[in-house]
Amino acid sequence: MAGAKLLTATELAKLASKAAGRKCTARRVRHLLVQGGLGTELQPRRQGQTRLFGALDLAIIRLALELERQGISAQVIRVVLTYLRDDIVRAYKSSAPLALAVIGVKGRLEPAIRNRPSAVAAWVPLREAWKSLDREIEQVREAKPSVWMWSEVPCHAVKRSTSGNA
Repeated sequence: MAGAKLLTATELAKLASKAAGRKCTARRVRHLLVQGGLGTELQPRRQGQTRLFGALDLAIIRLALELERQGISAQVIRVVLTYLRDDIVRAYKSSAPLALAVIGVKGRLEPAIRNRPSAVAAWVPLREAWKSLDREIEQVREAKPSVWMWSEVPCHAVKRSTSGNA
């Protein structure tokens, strides 16, 4: 069972809600990650196939919820995350000490070694937002190692097509 670090939209929403202390729904997860193009699995699924999301997808949803908590509008969150997606993916993979700063309707990644600048509307240190993602996903998969696709299917057996950037 090791290696299947994937979640359904509902499981991802529950984990994100618990970590952020804010409500997140499966619909919102699909809206941001699939329709918004921010996720790692963007290919259309055949009817009845469950779309699974990984740690990077959970990290992006956590960033969105944290920006919302800091008062950033949904439209600005989508714009900032869309334009910085590739940089966020690189920062996630390298564990770089960066923070996502939002100033007005623009966002940028800055070194997280300094304190929050006074001119920013939102400041999210990426490492803090991404703490323990793999462990949380593993706990969910250990509790329920299968997903529903017209019958219970082991999570590791679900075919997944990821985008080139993830």
